[in-house]
Amino acid sequence: MRPPSDLLDIISKLAELEPTIRKGAVRELVAKQEELSNEEINNYVIERLISGCSSARAAVRLGYTTALGTILTSEAGKLWDLDRILSVANKKMDLAEKTVASGHAIGHYLILVAYSQSRKLKETEVTSVIEHSKKIRDVASSLAFSQISLLCSLSEKVKDSIFQKSIAPAVEMYLEGLSSQFTPENIYLALRLRSSHSSTVAKYAKFVKKDGSCQFSDDQYPKLLAALKRCDFATLQVFLPLLIKVSIESSTFEKMYQKVLEPWALSSNETKVFDRILSIVTQYFEFGGEVKSIVVVFTKEVLNRMETATRGKGQFRLMSKKVEDFASFIKSKFADLRDEEAYTTLKALEKCGNVDKACGTGLTTGLLSNLGKKQISVWIKENLTKQEEVRKIVTAFSNWDESSRVTVLTALLAQKATETSQAVVTSIIDSLFYVKTRAGEFASIQISDKNEQVLRQLVVAVQGEEDVKKAEKSIGKAKLRKKSLLILWYVTRLWSKIAADSADSEAYDSNSGEILTIAKNESDGNNSLVFVDLLLSILSREQKFHRTPTSFAFVHAIPTLESKDLSHIVETAMMSEAELAGNDDEDMEDEEGMPFDESEMPIKKESDEEESDSDSDEEEEEDDDEENEAVDQELLDKLNAALGDAAPRESSSDVEMDDLDDEEMQKMDERLAAAFKAVAPKAAKDKKRSAKNVEALKMKIADLLLIAISSKELSEQNKIQLVVPLIKWAKVDAKTHDKVAQKALELVNIVVKMKIKTSSRDGKSMSAGVRTEFQKLFESYLKNVEGKVPSNFVIQPIADLPLLFVDQLGMLLDAGFDEQNRIFKRTEILGATSMIFSKQVLQDITIKAAIVKKIGKLTASYFQSVVDSDKSELKPRLFGTVLQLVLKVTACVQNDEKHVDALREALEPTICKMSEGEVFIQLKKINPTCHHIIGKSIAGAFTSIKKSLNIEN
Repeated sequence: MRPPSDLLDIISKLAELEPTIRKGAVRELVAKQEELSNEEINNYVIERLISGCSSARAAVRLGYTTALGTILTSEAGKLWDLDRILSVANKKMDLAEKTVASGHAIGHYLILVAYSQSRKLKETEVTSVIEHSKKIRDVASSLAFSQISLLCSLSEKVKDSIFQKSIAPAVEMYLEGLSSQFTPENIYLALRLRSSHSSTVAKYAKFVKKDGSCQFSDDQYPKLLAALKRCDFATLQVFLPLLIKVSIESSTFEKMYQKVLEPWALSSNETKVFDRILSIVTQYFEFGGEVKSIVVVFTKEVLNRMETATRGKGQFRLMSKKVEDFASFIKSKFADLRDEEAYTTLKALEKCGNVDKACGTGLTTGLLSNLGKKQISVWIKENLTKQEEVRKIVTAFSNWDESSRVTVLTALLAQKATETSQAVVTSIIDSLFYVKTRAGEFASIQISDKNEQVLRQLVVAVQGEEDVKKAEKSIGKAKLRKKSLLILWYVTRLWSKIAADSADSEAYDSNSGEILTIAKNESDGNNSLVFVDLLLSILSREQKFHRTPTSFAFVHAIPTLESKDLSHIVETAMMSEAELAGNDDEDMEDEEGMPFDESEMPIKKESDEEESDSDSDEEEEEDDDEENEAVDQELLDKLNAALGDAAPRESSSDVEMDDLDDEEMQKMDERLAAAFKAVAPKAAKDKKRSAKNVEALKMKIADLLLIAISSKELSEQNKIQLVVPLIKWAKVDAKTHDKVAQKALELVNIVVKMKIKTSSRDGKSMSAGVRTEFQKLFESYLKNVEGKVPSNFVIQPIADLPLLFVDQLGMLLDAGFDEQNRIFKRTEILGATSMIFSKQVLQDITIKAAIVKKIGKLTASYFQSVVDSDKSELKPRLFGTVLQLVLKVTACVQNDEKHVDALREALEPTICKMSEGEVFIQLKKINPTCHHIIGKSIAGAFTSIKKSLNIEN
């Protein structure tokens, strides 16, 4: 009897590649118990499943084997015992057929596995399974490990009596081989049965004790390695985890890793090394390995490969991601270690070498962050003189408690200052402040009470409690800037202590003293300017760590600053390079500091000439002596060495150059050239460095002003008054410091975008003060007064906020159509003006009739001049921009009858002339330029204008 079609369909699904479909088919098939109760259908289905176990397709084998094992556990499978199943298997999959014996052997093995797992085997059945598995192994030796796995499963499943009678002989046959050779099969068998049948295994495997524990001797590790290398991919999936598990249970993982696991991992293709190591480490943790013991994997060989991979050279470039994944996995495990465990692991890692450098991940800094106070104290004592280790404190510092922080910093401050310790301490001080200064948002720079207390404790440690209290009392009397001055005083005291350069230390001492003076002289009218100058003085130094504390002091002093103080900051930024670099003494100055005036020179009389000559000779000699003393000793040494025999000696002041032959003269010339080249670049380098520092200072000042602009504490009036100085600053630095000029303009734009530039809350009008300043700037732009005023200074504000310039339309139109102005400027102005005429801008604003009439009159006049003039002299961009203006204006006012009538009356005659005949043909030559500006052809623009103004086309 043939099974129904739906049952056949289910069986077909067992061969699908998708696992979920196969699993679903197994469930459906087992559910067909009523159909399977029919003997004929039952025989058909089971026999088909048995034959399918030897299919060449893996998906079919998996599906049919799973279905067979599942049915055998159900009511429908009770009719089938082992003998009947093996009878069908021998018939369907003859092991004697050599051409397909390998495939048939796989089928027989899968049937044995399916039957063994689905039934509680009798003693006779166990014996039959063992005997049949031997036949399978004899036909396909590649299935030897599969037979071992089956033996292990049976051994763990049956009673000891059955094991001893039916399974032990086969097990012992394999274990006997351990005396001559370690193979994956006999090692796996011994390790797998070490607990359940330890007495049997211990007779043959020397590394297994009677209690089931394992202990490998040194001579056995090479044999284990050889066996591991012999494993194919499938065998490795079960053999490697078992080896790792046993090494963990026997506390021999470190030795196992060093002698077996790592050599095996490194024997692979270089690109797969870290796949293997990561697999080892992952399984190590899965079997409960201790985190601190995993340090063993960071051997010299592994670290070298890590470092090569992170540098990304050659084939190792492919390994960098694997190294990153490996290091990140280890780091996630280290994160759970605390206090003593973290310290022990950290020390072990440090002994391995520079692990952080090799893997590119802060493994040691992560552990350092997890140390407790006791461990931190020990670690800092051990590493205080190791600069590379000291740098790690910066990263770990934020994770420590207040007491630990003070302990570490106090230790650093107590040592002789070095560049490294200075960098670390100053970075940590910087990290105590919370900074938020995003452009266009309100600025905030704070320090918590806890962090302020840390600062104070450090200052007390280096300065003494008495001096600190005295300074705090002096600053505490001030009514203004108390917080700013106190924190800045704390910081400058610490900067002075940790400064690696004595000159820097003295400068910070001077700053501390000036802070106290500012606090004392609060009533002085220039006190605010002195305070601002102090901040700028600190900012002017090269080191980056000055910025945050200085910005903090500035932010908290903003409520006390006036418009003149902020303008002073901008004026400082506008100073020349020479002035900011301290090289402004190029002009001759007298004792009073005034430029030297030749009119004040005494007139020399003839009677005084002799005296004067003698005096001048003496003065000249003195000057020469002074100049000689001022000569750079380094240059002098190089020149003497270059002159060789021709160099002046103490015994004689004259040198006979004629005594030197041509060859010596040539060598001397070469040495002299080398001497000057060695020294000369220093001047150029210093000049370049100075210019770079000046630009950096200007950028720092811009950041300071950004804080002011973004501060809630600064009044809108003061912010508005900054706009014009900022624009002037941008103009000053436009040529020499383009980045600085752009930064200054960004500040202006920020003010505008925050709507501080507007005097009304609705943002539709411009304040009178700003309007006046803009008009002045606009006039300067047109007339080119006081040097070039960049176009974007004038055009950009109009483009960014066109709504504010509606009431400036008259001025803009006059300038745009004034033939006395340059074509480029007229084009830019009219382009910006056209942006005002958009529905979005004008939805709440009414354009005055006078402005509309003015537009009609000026554009009509311009178009008439185009009609009358030589078209070869026509400026395409200007024409296109005017046409764009008319197009936008007519589109905006097309629903206002009065405006439409006014524009039609002015424009109709010229529009009609330009849109037909010879004039139109000539205008076609500039069509590409116009199309680029207005987004359509000239003809299309004329058509749209006529439509808006109701002009017949």
